[in-house]
Amino acid sequence: MSNQIGDASEGRPSGKGKPLNSIEHSRSKSTKTWIKKELAQQQKRFKKILQNMEDLTPKRNKWYAEFLETISTRGTNIDGDTRAVVAKQDLPKPPRRKHKVTYEAKDLKGFDH
Repeated sequence: MSNQIGDASEGRPSGKGKPLNSIEHSRSKSTKTWIKKELAQQQKRFKKILQNMEDLTPKRNKWYAEFLETISTRGTNIDGDTRAVVAKQDLPKPPRRKHKVTYEAKDLKGFDH
């Protein structure tokens, strides 16, 4: 048995195993149809969520700006009444990429059902 994480067990070469999803499972036609239908519905729902998150962008940017203004003027609460003010130069710069929702519809493309 291996004594270090990532090492192969004794006598077995590492990196030679099959991928975890290589086991063949038999599915009925009705199950395959249900999975396809469910996947389509899920993608439709999450596209709507993505659009709603995109529509929130102006409000979200305003919330970020208000928060950064608050911590640079009033500060953040550390303990009881103790506050720490964050200097303007120490505030994080806004990222160049757009805000990312955890789920994206493209994540399901190529997902083998």
